[in-house]
Formats: sequence, structure tokens, C-alpha cells
Amino acid sequence: MTYKYIEVGKTLYQAVSTRTPRFPPRVAYVMLNSLFEEEREPITVYDPFCGNGVILCTAYLLFWKKIKKLIGADLHPVVLETARQNFQWMKEQNALEERLCAIQAYKTENDELKRSYQERCRLIFNHAQQIHLDVKLLQHDATQIQEHLASIDGEIALVTDPPYAYNDHWQPKDGPESADFGPLEPFLQQVAAAPNVATLLICYRVNQPIRRLLETYFVVTLLGGTKGRAIYRCQPK
Repeated sequence: MTYKYIEVGKTLYQAVSTRTPRFPPRVAYVMLNSLFEEEREPITVYDPFCGNGVILCTAYLLFWKKIKKLIGADLHPVVLETARQNFQWMKEQNALEERLCAIQAYKTENDELKRSYQERCRLIFNHAQQIHLDVKLLQHDATQIQEHLASIDGEIALVTDPPYAYNDHWQPKDGPESADFGPLEPFLQQVAAAPNVATLLICYRVNQPIRRLLETYFVVTLLGGTKGRAIYRCQPK
């Protein structure tokens, strides 16, 4: 099993009528692999902007042995339901059959491509049958995350791709080069104040000066970048 099986709109469901961008599974893999490249006790992995669930599905399928609990949250009910559907078809035969039928209905005459997506879904389903991991999905506003973090036992690793980086509605008030990051800053303030957050791995569009804001609250390491995104590891000061 590799991250190449995990693709929104191909194997995974994609939320309709939203502005949620397709998050590259390769980027999700790089973020999670950096978290687990050193031996550590199983940890709770939490994506507070989970969208369609690409980071969550990648963690579930490829890193489940190293995870204590998997939590995803999103304020948008449509994308949250899509994430639920993606986990459902990985575990339930009836839901898998529905997913295969949905792929068959894709508007393309390339039947070989459809069969390829369907076969990947079957492989994901078979792989998921060996996975025993608690997954929790909830509707939650990440700008009010502090109390929820306090309710989680043990250390937490936040691994996320905020929608503010790509959604014009959430752009800084003074333009893309501004240091005003709107609703992202209260989120970061609360994460930095949470004693059980061991690591924040965050992906953000490279042309925005996000690092200066991150360094206000964390010790920051740039892990690299891909597909127009930069990946930062943020740890408590």
C-alpha cells in the first residue's frame, strides 16, 4: 500500500459544491513520514481542517501502527460527511460497492481508467480490514480549539493543511503578501498554549509569509516544499 492509491476524486470521494482544493496525497505522506521517522510511542494524530480526509486516510492506511487515535474536524458539514464516507467504504462491503458504482458512473469513456480506480479501491478495502484504529470525526471550529485539545488524553500531533492558504475567503485582509492571517492566528495561539500538543505540522502556500507568524509561537523548521506548498514543523518554545 502506498500514498498513490489515495486520490480525491479518483479513489476517494470528493465533496461537491465546495471550494475545498484537492490536497496532494504525496504531501500528506511527507508530513506524516516526518512525524514518524523517529521511534516514538503511539500518539494521537489530529487534523483540525480535515476537508475530504486526505491526511486522515493517509495516516490511517499507512501509519496506523504508530497512531493511538485519529481525529479529524471541519467546520463545513459537507466536507466532513465526505470524509466519513471515505472511511466508511474502506471498512464496509456495502459502502465499497456503492463507491465502485459511483466510479463506474464517472463521465469518461475510458473504461480502463475506471477499472484501475475500482481495483485500487478494492486493494484499499482489503488492506483496511487488518487495521484496528479509533477514528473520530467531528464538526468543530478550529479557531475555538483550546477546550477540545484539553479534553484529549496524552500527547497530540496536529497535522493539517488550513483552508485559509488556498481559499480567497480566508486570505489576509491586506493581500497575499500581508502578515495579517485573519482566523489562522487565534488557532495558532490556542495550539501554542496547549500543553499536550507535541508537534504541529502545517502546510501552507509558499508565496505567503507564514513563517514569521509561526515563529511568534513556535520553534519552526522548514521541512521542504512541493506542489506550491511549504511544510513546517512547529514545536513548543
